[in-house]
Amino acid sequence: MFKRLPQFYEEPDVGYRVYRLHFNENLFLPEEYYRLILGDIESWEARFYTQPNNTSLAAKIEGHMGLPEGSVVITAGADDGLRIAVQLLHYAEERRLVVLEPTYSMPRILADQLGVEYVQLPYKPDLGLDVDEVVRRARGGAVYVCSPNNPTGHVVKELAELASRLDGLLIYDAAYAEFAGMWRPELYEYGNVVEARTFSKAWGLAGLRVGYLVARRELASALKALAYPHPISSYSAKAVERALEHENYVRRSVEEMREVRGRVASRLPLDKYVGEGNFITLKLDDAEEIAEALYRRGFAVRALGGRPLCRSCLRFTVAPMDVMEKFLAALGETIGIKLI
Repeated sequence: MFKRLPQFYEEPDVGYRVYRLHFNENLFLPEEYYRLILGDIESWEARFYTQPNNTSLAAKIEGHMGLPEGSVVITAGADDGLRIAVQLLHYAEERRLVVLEPTYSMPRILADQLGVEYVQLPYKPDLGLDVDEVVRRARGGAVYVCSPNNPTGHVVKELAELASRLDGLLIYDAAYAEFAGMWRPELYEYGNVVEARTFSKAWGLAGLRVGYLVARRELASALKALAYPHPISSYSAKAVERALEHENYVRRSVEEMREVRGRVASRLPLDKYVGEGNFITLKLDDAEEIAEALYRRGFAVRALGGRPLCRSCLRFTVAPMDVMEKFLAALGETIGIKLI
């Protein structure tokens, strides 16, 4: 029936009885935050469809973030936003997606699923990028950049230069931006930039599946034409609106995470990427085996490999210090190093 099926994004199903250090969820937000925002919805909100394109929530985000009217497109998580942005290449000069590696693997999957040429370019050893080469290879297509990048955590300094020089689209994945102190979208001001944001990471609402794209109005309208008319539920929309009113909790949790991240990094005498995300990536031989051993000890982490600058890596989410103490003990036992 099918000549070839596209790739799919395979995720580990680890359940909820282990320490979840594999998805970079925000583990620092208190229960009080969730009690404030996860209230009940009324019967009519469940009975009827949401507003087309969740326009009220889009307007709330625009107002909260100081964005122009019509610049926000609501999506079912950031991955749905990335899908829309990559799909837009079917209407571009070239169906080509240049991706800076190592990075999040979803763009590669989306390119395959949507019939878009995938071009991999590596970061330099110092994690810089060759803007001339990126622009040359994109040639009217698109470039995907994640910043802070997953799994290296570094902030890509050349983004503005890249946006100003590209003759195509820049898809900027800002999933971890808040952890780097970048609370408000800015790069959208370039007319060729689609900035993907999410409430799954710093905002601690991964289970609600809410993301949004930010772009100049004309580009946002093109993205909206490819979006689903009712991307998220009434419950999710209401919870996110309430979360915007309690940003202080999120900011406080980010500061706590950054403090713990520094303490944990200082106790790891290993080759590693620390950066500005809520995770640390270790460069270890046999990362797959180590991840399996840690899972048996009750810790789900992410093994990554086969990529530029990340031949064999193990990434873990930074959690509160009491969890990190247990994790460091388990990691030390697994690799045979005492992590004091």
